Amino acid sequence: MTKKLGAVSPGAEVHGALVRVLRWTSRRANRQRLYGKAAELSPNQVWLLDAMTGAARVRLSDLAAWQGVDKSTITVQVRKLEERGLLQRSADAADRRAALLVLTARGRSLQKRRVETGTALIDALLLQWPIEEREAFATYFHRFADQLDDLNAS
Repeated sequence: MTKKLGAVSPGAEVHGALVRVLRWTSRRANRQRLYGKAAELSPNQVWLLDAMTGAARVRLSDLAAWQGVDKSTITVQVRKLEERGLLQRSADAADRRAALLVLTARGRSLQKRRVETGTALIDALLLQWPIEEREAFATYFHRFADQLDDLNAS
């Protein structure tokens, strides 16, 4: 169900393609292809693990702000990840009222495998593209994602 480019604005073309990508990633079988064992997690849980990757410790309130939800909402989401043994909560020594979160070894391992699985899938899908097109697509898609992040920051 692809259509010829140029019939509508570039914004409409990108929007239509983005909707198709989001629909594709919402299907369980495709999440399994993209996330591997992490497919049993909700997309929100995957994003939270992603947000915590590379950080020594993350404040619960910072995750709530990043997610654009209140602290009570993020607490429920975090509790589910704790129950799975993917992250651990501790008190902040500087502010005992604040909770600090850290990925457990299990959480780091799951996250690493998820990234490797997704990368391998995307690499395989793009394998038939000329290298210049793959590199250009990666550059432009990353730039587009950065602009989306900038919208959230403002």
